[in-house]
Formats: sequence, structure tokens, C-alpha cells
Amino acid sequence: MQYPNSQLARFVARPNRFIATCRLHDELVQVHVKNTGRNKEILQPDVPVALVKSDNPKRKTQYDLVAAQVGARWINIDSQAPNQVAYDSILSGAIQLPGIATTDIMTLKREVTFEDARFDIFGSTATQPFFVELKGVTLANGTLAAFPDAPTSRAAKHVATLVRAQQAGYQAYLCFIVQMSGIDAVTIYAQRDPALYAAILAAKKAGVHLLAYGCAVTPATLATTKSIPIDLAQVFTEVS
Repeated sequence: MQYPNSQLARFVARPNRFIATCRLHDELVQVHVKNTGRNKEILQPDVPVALVKSDNPKRKTQYDLVAAQVGARWINIDSQAPNQVAYDSILSGAIQLPGIATTDIMTLKREVTFEDARFDIFGSTATQPFFVELKGVTLANGTLAAFPDAPTSRAAKHVATLVRAQQAGYQAYLCFIVQMSGIDAVTIYAQRDPALYAAILAAKKAGVHLLAYGCAVTPATLATTKSIPIDLAQVFTEVS
């Protein structure tokens, strides 16, 4: 995934979850933050950030904030990016779905409704329909990444519906796209969202496949790289 018109700036402040102030070419600009999560460990004063200029002249903000540099690592925080990257990676075979050969996939669509949920990807082979629900991961401590960074009833609802899809004959996948490099394992931040943790344990028991993929990230690009183990027994501690 390539962002056009990417520019480097410095983060200044975030007055609300949708807007940030950044310093671009010695000018303070208001930008749209493409992630409604807290991101407090990422968006720190004066960190380098990547801004993408919009070509829509009617927008109130000219730029989207899509990534930030934490230490030596760039972290993509664009909440829409995992869907596009995963779709492309499933098509190319860079993401392997257990039990589904890439060459057997006949249909692959984005944003398909099942019961009360809209899943990110629907696909099918000649004999097996499947759903893939995607979650972007931006929270990490060293080489351990965790989801979520804030309680999310929506995610628990999606997981419960994935179980019902599995029981109805679909193969269901919950796939975490880790929007950074240098991660060795992914866990669920159980202390942050106990209900989601319980839902994911139940989903795994019901046959829903849990997957995680790391990414190579630059200010202007995002691409999946490798499968990462999911360790639900790992306890996550935020960087203080």
C-alpha cells in the first residue's frame, strides 16, 4: 500500500480524537487523525509523523495523519489501512488462510454483511465460503503487540458473530494486522477488555482461526511481511 503526497511533520498536540496539530515546514496545521483510538504512547510531542495531503479542496483539513515514528520504528495508525493491505495480501498469497489455498479462491469481496455484522472480507472457493474480520494493532511494548488499545464492544460483537458464521458453515478468521515491524508475538490486552478476551477464547474453541501478520512500515508505505504467533497467555503491560 502506497500513500501519495506523503510529507513529514512533527506532532504538537491532539485536542480531540479526530484532530491533531502538527508542525509542517515551520507552520502549524490542523490535520485529521485516521484513528480514533487513544494512541497516547505513539502521539507524543515532537515525534515525527507522516501526513498525506488530500486532493479534496472542500475538506476542512488538508492532511491526514497516517503514521508516527516511535524510537526507530514507524507505526502506521491509519485504521482503514489493514482492510486494504489484508485484501491485497490474501489475493497475492502473502496472507495464508488455514484450510484455504490461495489458488482455490474464486470470490473475494470487501464489506459483506452477515446477520448483524458487516465483516471486512468475504470469500469462497468452489466448496467453502469464508469470512475474515480484520483488526489493526498499534499498541506494543518492545516485541510484544496487543489488541485493543481501548475497550471495544464492537470488536466483541464481531467475534460473537464470527462464531455464529462458523456454526452456519462458513470458515471464520479473525486476523490481526500489526501495523509495525519488530514484533515477535501478539496477545489480547485482557485487562483492558476482559469481555473481548473471553469472546476470543470462545471463538478459538468454536473453530474460528486466529491469525496475525506483521508489516513493514515507512512514512509512505505499508505492506504485510510475515505471520506472527498469537499467544493468548501473554500478559501485556503498557509502557509507562
